[in-house]
Amino acid sequence: MRILFAGIILALAWSCKQSEVIYDKPYFDFDSLITRQQQALLTANATLTKTVTLDGSTEEITFAIDSVVLTKELDVFKQLDIINKPGFKGKYKISDGEKDSRSNLTIRRYEALETNTPVPFVLFYYQNEFNRLHKIESAYRENNTLYGTGRNLLLEFDDASGSPLLVNYRLTGVQKMILSDTIGFSIEGTLVPGIF
Repeated sequence: MRILFAGIILALAWSCKQSEVIYDKPYFDFDSLITRQQQALLTANATLTKTVTLDGSTEEITFAIDSVVLTKELDVFKQLDIINKPGFKGKYKISDGEKDSRSNLTIRRYEALETNTPVPFVLFYYQNEFNRLHKIESAYRENNTLYGTGRNLLLEFDDASGSPLLVNYRLTGVQKMILSDTIGFSIEGTLVPGIF
C-alpha cells in the first residue's frame, strides 16, 4: 500500500512539474518588468488617479494602491509577454536606433512578420541606453467567434531616480461581443509616488 501511495504522489508531482511551461524570452520580459514596477510603486507609497471613459461617459477617482489593486490594474500589460511564447520565436523583426521625431528618445521597434499575431508591434522609447526606458507603446488584438477586442497600450516611465518608475498607463480600444454593439473605452492611470 505504501508503495502504491508513494507511486501516486510521485506521478502527481511529475505531472504538475510537466504542466509548468518554462521557456526563454527572446524578445522582452514583460512579466518581470510589471512585477518590478509593482514592487517599486508599493515601496514608493504611490497613489493612483484613474480615469475611465466608456462610450463617452467619464469617471475619475483617486486612491491609495496596494498589491491587489496594482495586479488588477497592470496585469493587462503582462499579456504582451505572448510574443515570447515558442510559437512566436523568429516571428518579429527588430530594428533599433530610430530617432523619435517628437523627442530626444531612441526607438527600438518589434514588428510582427505575420498579420494575424495578437501583438502586431511593440515600440520601446529610451534615452541613450535601453535600460533607461521612457515609454512602451503596443497593441493587443483578440478575436474569436463570440468576442473581439482591440487595445492600444501605453506605459510611461520617469527615470529621474536613475531607475524607470511607472508614472502613467493608458488602454484605449474597442470591444465587441456577439449580438451586441461595439463599445469604445479608455482607461488612464496616473501614479504619483508618496513620501517614503
